Formats: sequence, C-alpha cells, structure tokens
Amino acid sequence: MSDRHGLKYYLVAGPLITSVFLSLIGILPEFYLVIIFLFIGNLGIAAYHPASAAIAGHFGGKRRGFSSSLINFGGNLGSASGSLIIILILEKAGIEYTPLILIPGIITSLILLKYAPKNNIISRPGKSLNISASIKKINRASLYMLFIILFIIYAIYIIWITAVNYMPLYFTDKNISLINIGNILLLFGALGGASGLLSGYLYDHFKKGRIIIQAALIISIPLFFFTFTAQGMLSIILFIAAGIFLISIQPVCIRMAQDILPGNMSLASSLILGLSPGLAGTTMIFLGKAADIIGIAALIRYELMGLVISLIILCILPVLRPRPRQ
Repeated sequence: MSDRHGLKYYLVAGPLITSVFLSLIGILPEFYLVIIFLFIGNLGIAAYHPASAAIAGHFGGKRRGFSSSLINFGGNLGSASGSLIIILILEKAGIEYTPLILIPGIITSLILLKYAPKNNIISRPGKSLNISASIKKINRASLYMLFIILFIIYAIYIIWITAVNYMPLYFTDKNISLINIGNILLLFGALGGASGLLSGYLYDHFKKGRIIIQAALIISIPLFFFTFTAQGMLSIILFIAAGIFLISIQPVCIRMAQDILPGNMSLASSLILGLSPGLAGTTMIFLGKAADIIGIAALIRYELMGLVISLIILCILPVLRPRPRQ
C-alpha cells in the first residue's frame, strides 16, 4: 500500500498509532482490551517499518546498505532500551504511568509530519509494480535467493523472539535482578543493531551479502549454544556476543531483498520486517508450550537447527548474487 499510495502517510501514522495504543496497555481494566490495543498498536509498527526501510534504500545513494543498517540500529536501540525503560517505570513509579511513553511517539510523529517526503519517492503513487509483475521480472536465481533470505530471517526471528521473551526467565533462575536483565537485553539489542552498521558498510563496499550472512551464522550458532553450558558472567557475555552477530544479518537481508524487488522497495522490506518475523511469531505459539516442557536452554538449542539449515543452504546452492540497483 505504501508503494502505491505514498510513504508519508505510513511514516507519520505508524509511530503515532503505536505509541497511543501500546502506551495505554498498562492502565486498561480488561484483558480483552489489552488484546485489542495490542493488535491496533502493532498495525502501526507494520505501517512504519516497510516505508522507513524504503526511505533508507532510496536516500542511501551508494551506501544503501549502511543507510538501511542505520534504520535497523535505531529500531533495535529503541526496542532494547524500551525493555529497560518499562522496567524502570514499573519499579520506580508503577504500571499506571506507562502512558508517559506516549510523549516521544507524538513528538516523533510531528517531526515526520513536517520533514517526511510529501510524495512517493520510489515511484509515482498508483504506478508501482504489482506483486505478480514484480515476481515475473525476477530471474530464477534471484527468486531462489529471495526465498532463502526469507527463511534465514524466519530462523533468526525464532531465536530472537525466544531470547527476548524467555531469556529473562532463564536469567531470573540464575538469581540475576530484573534491572540487570534489562541491561542485558539492552546490550543484546543495541550492540546487535550497532553491528548491523558494520555489515551494511561491508555490503556497500563488497556486495558479498551471502558471505557476510554465512560468517555471522558461523559465529553466532556456537555462541548461542555455549551460552547454556557456561556459568555466571561468561554466559551473559556469550549471549550478548551471539546477538551482536545474529542481529547484524538483518540489514543485509533487507538490502538484498530490495535489490531483487527494486520496483517495490516497501514490499521487499515488508517481507523481511513483516512476513518472516510474523511467521516466526506464529510459530512461537507452539514453541512456547515446548519451552514449558523441555526448558528454555533445550528449546534454543533445537531452534539453532534453523540457522544451521540456513547456513548449509547458502553453502551448497549455486545462487547468483542479484544485481544491485543503480
């Protein structure tokens, strides 16, 4: 929709809707209202992400990978610091003060209203390629690469969602305080986003997306595995280091998808930032029950098989690198 009707509406409405509805969850009186507000608030997230990634891809010039990684860094920093901020609000003030989070959302939306491009910068509204036309323009090797990228992001988000939602429980059992767990999650996400700046820079200069992804997977898989065999501070260090390499893959995948679908950059971004994570979130409905049965450590070890499969596919399939947009 943002490809066809212009990006500004979605850039402005995204953070506004998200901040309004999600910040009010703490004061809602009924559980069903929490579900409704959570759903509507996440529609704002869905509206903003593809448009913002398309903006980064357009204005990045010859540094599109780096510009995409900047957007990725901002999102990861916000998500990671949000975990700490909400803990501080809950512990220092109380859950009734969660609407305070509305303030930066409104400020951000007002800034975007003033400075975001008024027209569709990617293509004229209504003139972007439809999905079927875009796919018909992709050669077979690039289409294979697109599906592989989607599977890689799906496997990454399975690990990522599990880490963010269940590792606090794991660290709580290790007698780590809630504030310190917030700091751990902050470092996990923020340093992971910062590492994406490097991966984006490397992609711009060498165009070796597959090699960057392979290297990150080779390093992150054993780091996650040994997180649960180590003790104390070493376990925390391994967990944060695993996040650094795992999260760094995301901006490279975004750029590769946009290169494959240059006529629908928002659509390409939404495949990476929406479809694959959404499928991963749906899968977590079933994996959450598995975590109750076999434990968090065992669950993540099994989930690592998705990353291993991704690595094997990248190594054995003769997939051609898609030609970048000029």
